[in-house]
Formats: sequence, structure tokens, C-alpha cells
Amino acid sequence: MLMILFSRKDVDHDQSEKYRKTFKGETIGLITRAKYHRKTRSLRYYFYANKKVLSEVSIKDYGRVNNFYKVKYDLNNPEENYIVLEEELDPDSISLVKAGFTKTKYYIYDAGVTCKYIEYSKWK
Repeated sequence: MLMILFSRKDVDHDQSEKYRKTFKGETIGLITRAKYHRKTRSLRYYFYANKKVLSEVSIKDYGRVNNFYKVKYDLNNPEENYIVLEEELDPDSISLVKAGFTKTKYYIYDAGVTCKYIEYSKWK
């Protein structure tokens, strides 16, 4: 009985891998936060494919927040996607703009030293 269960699991895994290989869309995704709920850990990320697509993946470590990674998705249904965590990207500004991201400015007030607003920017 146990042998049948393990062989069935391998068949399902092979079918899902074949399905993932049919994903032709490729873009840049940004990991926004890590979640820990009871015994599960996951990363939330988003990317743009004619619209903003939010997604989530289960992981073991949290050291990947605010980093860019390659995302593969189905061209007909972008909600069917996966993120390639083995390939951390260091994209330039041109490739980020082409992927749909924009650079936003924000200010933080430095009350201790200069008493001025300090300008920062981040990709969103």
C-alpha cells in the first residue's frame, strides 16, 4: 500500500513539472514579504503581465525579501506561475521599467541630526 502511495506521488510530481515547462512567459518578480502562519512559511511576490499579479510560494528560509527573481507564467493565464528562487536577479533600471515596475520617491524626516527630510527611492 505504501509503495502505491509513493509511486502515485512521483507521477503527480512529474505531471506538474511537465505542466510548468509549458509556461512561456518570463518576467521579473519582486518578493515583498515573508509570512509565517502556524507551521507554514511562505513568500509573497508580485509581477506584471498586462496587470499586477500577486502570488505566494512556500519556502524554508526568509532571507529573500525585497529581492528580484525570475518568474515564469502561463501566457493565457498569468495567475498560473512560479518563481525561480535559484536565480536572484540584479536588474538594471531599463529592464525593470520594461517589466512594469516604477521608481517611487519617499521621504524620511531626520529629527536627530539635520532636521531635514531625506529623499529615498525604491522600485514598486
